[in-house]
Amino acid sequence: MRNKMKAKLKLLKKKKEHMELVKVRLNSASESTPIASIIKDVLSLTKDTKKHTTEMAEILSPFINSSYNDFRKKYSYICFNYNLKNSKQKAVKLYMNSFYGVTEFVKKKGFEIKYGDTDSLYLTCPDSYYEKCDLTYDAGKGIISKLEYWTEMVKITMGIMKKLCNEVNNFLRLKTRSDFLKMAYEEVLFPVVFSRKKKYFGISHEDTPNFKPEELFIRGIDTVKQGKSQVFKTIGDRIMWGAMDINNYRSLHEIVEDVLRDAITNPKQWDFEQFIETDVWKPDVDNKAVQRFMGRMRGKCDTKIPVPGERFSYVVTHPDMSFDLHGRKLNPTKGEKMEFVNVAKELDKELDLYHYYEKTIIGLCARFIMYYKRHEPTPSDKIMQIEDPDEKYKQIDDHAQKKAKS
Repeated sequence: MRNKMKAKLKLLKKKKEHMELVKVRLNSASESTPIASIIKDVLSLTKDTKKHTTEMAEILSPFINSSYNDFRKKYSYICFNYNLKNSKQKAVKLYMNSFYGVTEFVKKKGFEIKYGDTDSLYLTCPDSYYEKCDLTYDAGKGIISKLEYWTEMVKITMGIMKKLCNEVNNFLRLKTRSDFLKMAYEEVLFPVVFSRKKKYFGISHEDTPNFKPEELFIRGIDTVKQGKSQVFKTIGDRIMWGAMDINNYRSLHEIVEDVLRDAITNPKQWDFEQFIETDVWKPDVDNKAVQRFMGRMRGKCDTKIPVPGERFSYVVTHPDMSFDLHGRKLNPTKGEKMEFVNVAKELDKELDLYHYYEKTIIGLCARFIMYYKRHEPTPSDKIMQIEDPDEKYKQIDDHAQKKAKS
């Protein structure tokens, strides 16, 4: 049974990889370009063995008469199906006072660690626990619905975790000769997305499975930070809820593209109030934008300057002048474009949409997708030769984010 599942996964992987070659060419071609023509080009450029070329032709030939949109949908479905089988993308949070060897203990039992810090672990269970419900669902062709399938997987995971907690606590008792250190199960996250270190979101299941929560479980994602505009938060929420939808077959990359496209091409959905941001006035803190803004306001709007430590609201407006008296293009900083909300309304100031989209929202979207393989440095990149793990992670992080923004 296990070998059969592995064979299915191997075939899905090949199908995904071959279709990806076609999709890359589709992205740079017009929608009127026949799929058959692109498939022919892909096959002609394959310089591998005859067996490999024949195999590729067999996989791609069913798509020859597909339309541009149909091929994209089929590709997204294959990607979703492969990712689901390859890594169930469930994570279980385990809390403990100290790891004390717990990490290695759970690894030896076949659990994969998705994320861990000083006092908690997020684990994925071995695929073997889900073989029965995998076969019952059979990628949508079986006798149970996707909701029933997901519910069953969460229930199985909860049972596994209760057993694992007992085993770990016995291990800790033997290791420390006391009952002081204990592991406790907190929740199952499924579906879940780990976008980067200490940044993840998902649907939390504690006592019973619930795929219709009022709120998502979010940690470290910038949308939860105080001071962000409602536009910023709304776009982030749409991306996250889209990724968690049980009927979703799009990749996270496609969801980000769709949400961002809608936000930009349908501007009437946003009003002035949704662009308001907030910050705290701290004279002793080197927040360059806020310091510059308050410097401009002195002698001009003294009564509106908040007392130190007070939060204030502002918008970023389009500069009154784009060029100086010599015809040189001006490049004002954020602090030179900030205005108190009431002042901006009174003066009928135009919002600087470039700031909101290019400087903040694009960055948010990039952080959701930066760990796609296409954005990571290649194995030969000099970044990969860095020996210090912290410095290496930082530079990989910076590299991936820049690539994702482009």
